[in-house]
Amino acid sequence: MRKARRVVGSALAVAAFWAVSCRDIPAPDNGVQSISALILGSPGLVAGDTLRDSLGFAAPLNVIAYGTDNEPVDPQPTPLFVVLDTGAFLADGRYLVGETPGTRVRIVGQVGGLQTLPDTVVVTLSPDALVATDSTTHHITFAPFDTAALAVLNTRVLHFAATDTSGVEAVIVRYAIVDAPPGIGTAPTAILLNNRVQSDRDTTDNTGRASRTARLRRLASVDFTEDTVIVNSTASYRGSSIGTVQFVLVFRKTVPPPAAGTSSNQ
Repeated sequence: MRKARRVVGSALAVAAFWAVSCRDIPAPDNGVQSISALILGSPGLVAGDTLRDSLGFAAPLNVIAYGTDNEPVDPQPTPLFVVLDTGAFLADGRYLVGETPGTRVRIVGQVGGLQTLPDTVVVTLSPDALVATDSTTHHITFAPFDTAALAVLNTRVLHFAATDTSGVEAVIVRYAIVDAPPGIGTAPTAILLNNRVQSDRDTTDNTGRASRTARLRRLASVDFTEDTVIVNSTASYRGSSIGTVQFVLVFRKTVPPPAAGTSSNQ
C-alpha cells in the first residue's frame, strides 16, 4: 500500500514530520495523488562507494509518482531526497555514497507535497569473498514413508583486512538448484525455502551469514534408493563474482529391517 505525508522544508522538519502520527492523504498536488515507497538498488552500500543494483551499476534513489487514476504520472516529476543520519551523503541529489562502515542511514524521498516513510541502508566494508560456514557435502537419510527431506545450506560473506576478517552485512546471496532427481510430473523435485516459504535468496545478517534450506519433495520424485541434489550459492560486488559455493546433497532412503519371525534366502 502506498503511503504519503505532507513534507516541510528543512531536514530537521522532515525528521520531526515522520515521527508524528499518520495524516489524511492531501488533495492532488500538480496531478500527483500518491507516491511509492523509496526505491533502493540494494539494502547496503560500501563505504567510499555509491549504492549499486544487482548488476553492479550505480543506482540512483527513486520514487514513483501516481496520479488520481493510480497510474504513474508522465512525465515523472523530479523527486527530492534527504539523508537523516550521518554515515552517508548524497551526490548529485540522487546517488547515495557511503562514508562510515557500520552505520545505518535513514533516507526519505519527497515529490511535491508528499513524502515517503524513511527507509534504512546499511553502510559496510567491501564484500570480498563468499564461503561456506560448514561442510558443502550433506548426507541426508529418509524413511520410505517420508514425504520430504531437508538440508540447511549456510554461507558467509567476508571482508578481508590486513589484521583480521569480518562478516559483511546486507549482501544478497542467491541460491540455485542446478541438479535434482527426476520427477514424476512437471513439479520440481527439490525446492529452496526460508522457513516454509519458497525463497532462492537471502540478505546477510550482521555477521555476514546467509542461509536457505533445500527440501527434497519425495512425492514428486521418481522412487530411488540414493540420489543427489546440487545447489550453487553466489554473491557479487560491482558486477563481479565474489565466489560460488556448491553444495552436494546426497539423499538416501533407509531400508527397514525385516519383520520379526521372517527370514530371507541369500
